[in-house]
Amino acid sequence: MSVRQSQKEATRKRVLDAARDLFETRGYEETTVREIARVAEVSVGSVFTTFSSKGDILSQVMADRLDALYAELDRVVPHLRGSTADRLRSMFAIHYAFETRRTKLFLAHIAAAYDWTLEPSSRPFGRNPHLKQVVKDCLVDGVTRGDVDPATDLDIAVDTLMASYAWTYRLAAWNDSDAETMSAVFDRHIGLICQGFAPRA
Repeated sequence: MSVRQSQKEATRKRVLDAARDLFETRGYEETTVREIARVAEVSVGSVFTTFSSKGDILSQVMADRLDALYAELDRVVPHLRGSTADRLRSMFAIHYAFETRRTKLFLAHIAAAYDWTLEPSSRPFGRNPHLKQVVKDCLVDGVTRGDVDPATDLDIAVDTLMASYAWTYRLAAWNDSDAETMSAVFDRHIGLICQGFAPRA
């Protein structure tokens, strides 16, 4: 790696570290690029040389964090047992346990999904294909196992589960609920949703 590339990578890391902490403590909306640059001890110009926008910074912060989560899911999912509902509950419980380590950061990630000014390259919650694919694979396996109706529109089922999962985070925002509390609520959501795509007698 050249000196220039090394300096650029160091700047990128400082910006992401500063942004992650600011998004967690101050919130996404309240954090400015100028403040990120100040905490990272780089110029605002250096930030924009590396990232296109604050939304792009958030996307990169979350992508770096989620790599570890998805590696864990990829390791665990093949060993999950029980019904499709049970396996979905286990998968999302892992997600809750991981994301409640930095709840406000994940709330910012969810909120960015409704920011109409984000460029198409940004990846807020819902635009990340990995989790959606893991959930869809679980449903496809459920069709094979016989507890998911083959006529189910799996993309709509995935969207419904993802929407319900994100909505449960209101408990963290409003009541400071922990992973166990949110998992318990979402477990009931999963049960109801799974009834909707269960095979009919």
